[in-house]
Amino acid sequence: MGNIKKMSTQLANMIAAGEVVERPSSVVKELVENAIDAKATTIKVFLEDGGLKEIKVVDDGIGMDEEDVRLAFFPHATSKIKTEYDLFRILSLGFRGEAIASIAAVSHMQIISSLDGIKGYQVTYQSGNKIEEGICHANKGTTVIVKNLFFNTPARLKYLKPAKNELAAVSFFMDKIALAHPNIRFMLINDNKTILSTSASNQSENLMGEIYNLEVAKNLLKSNFIIDGVKSELLLVKPEIYRANKLEITLIVNGRYVKNYNITNSVIEGYKTYLPIGKYPIAVIYLDIDPILVDVNVHPSKTEIKISSENILLEQIEKTIAETLKNSLLIPTRNIARTYNTDEGYQKINIFEVPTPVFHEEKKDNNAHEVTSKEIKPNDMLVSKNPILSEPKEESYKNVNKLPYMEYIGQAFGTYLIFQNSEGLYLIDQHAAAERINYEKNYEILGKPQQPTTDLLLPILISFTKSESLFLEEHLKDFQNLGFNLEPIANQDYVVRSMPLWAKIEKAEELIHDIFSLMIQERKIDIITFRDSIAKQISCKSSIKANHALNRIEVDALIDNLKECKNPYTCPHGRPTLIKLSEKELEKMFERIQS
Repeated sequence: MGNIKKMSTQLANMIAAGEVVERPSSVVKELVENAIDAKATTIKVFLEDGGLKEIKVVDDGIGMDEEDVRLAFFPHATSKIKTEYDLFRILSLGFRGEAIASIAAVSHMQIISSLDGIKGYQVTYQSGNKIEEGICHANKGTTVIVKNLFFNTPARLKYLKPAKNELAAVSFFMDKIALAHPNIRFMLINDNKTILSTSASNQSENLMGEIYNLEVAKNLLKSNFIIDGVKSELLLVKPEIYRANKLEITLIVNGRYVKNYNITNSVIEGYKTYLPIGKYPIAVIYLDIDPILVDVNVHPSKTEIKISSENILLEQIEKTIAETLKNSLLIPTRNIARTYNTDEGYQKINIFEVPTPVFHEEKKDNNAHEVTSKEIKPNDMLVSKNPILSEPKEESYKNVNKLPYMEYIGQAFGTYLIFQNSEGLYLIDQHAAAERINYEKNYEILGKPQQPTTDLLLPILISFTKSESLFLEEHLKDFQNLGFNLEPIANQDYVVRSMPLWAKIEKAEELIHDIFSLMIQERKIDIITFRDSIAKQISCKSSIKANHALNRIEVDALIDNLKECKNPYTCPHGRPTLIKLSEKELEKMFERIQS
């Protein structure tokens, strides 16, 4: 008896800190969100050693009086929710009332606040214990200082990353919160070095340039939709600029940066066939949803959410992105590697090499012969291409949203078709172009519920393993729905009596095995499930190959068919079908103009 005891408030706060405060970026997140809730128009974050030594967040919000500053350190003290009704209609970023008490339990923390910019009040805690308080002079708003995070919890302290890694995590969060609130000015300064500074212009092009770089801002597409009470705005970067991970697919719901696996995948699906395999877009999805339809109370970090009627929303996001890309001019421009003369000798600069990552800085040109460029942040590490210099005139298009008028010059290496117009040179990969044409044709055919078939004069014999034949026995009808009539003739042998018109006879065995593998992986047996995968496979195998000379009639036919495509800019695997070398770039190569 008597084994159960109520733990002390200090111990409870230290345990709670394990959920709310994981690293310096967690502290910054909680404090910045509080500043936003306090209606701040400018929020400055100052770090020392990536936040390991000190974090200071300064805002110009409404501020707190003496009583509120004291209460802020108590667990579950909050001004944001008062009843159960409020909990299910959350409009503020913070609402749990755990953050301040949790941070104070594992650090040396001070809050200074003022309502009028004249008289202020400050309270200081260490390890969850109040050590000082009193009246002070302060600017209007609130300043929170956190020093020596986890100094009293060595087990947590040793798992913190080096300062460089912690700074990267803080920078990542600041980018996202700045995207969520374009009307607020954000600054991030580490060791007296400015990492981020936004202008609060509330202009998406300006903000994307401040967060990423000028090339991203130039290649920005916008779209929106309203469906079932959900209002959206989509900022989509053209697929010629992409990333090696999904981190730059940003979801903002009611002003809160959140994560949702299904919405992220719907964005990726919208970009499908526009990006190379394993590459991901830069996109910002803003959703304004009735708070009663969104559950943000899933995890203490408040970054995971659940949305009511999510499937309808997912379909609309994917459809809107696909339509936006389809109606945009997406011909990428390439720069060529050039050699520049420097004081240290000749230096080769290649635009396709990933630059060394640093944070938002302009490298000053102290040497007239040295090529300088805006260096980028770690999440900018990808090939960047120049945008189209100017829109071709409408009369130059067969379809204004597709390809410009181009004069055929010749073929290089039996693979690349060369064209020109008044803006520069165009190179077309004949295999990629043929793949796109065949993919769209086959994709449309495969969308029909009944597949037209042809009987084979000579049946094709196909053998399966024992396990494959057992699976096939149960799904012969499903293969028939796809257009393949397979008939068993022995334990593990089948003959193909008929096949769909879109399939090539010489590729029949290989294609059936490919479809069979997809069926096992997907656990679904219908043409819609395999429509994209099958269209890609048969298109690749039936298209013009590289190192194959084309005559002028074949070239003209290829270009005419490519112009009719919904997306003539990439093959179904996301590789470009054509690239552009601008006239200006060519003049630079021949030193007709200076770089």
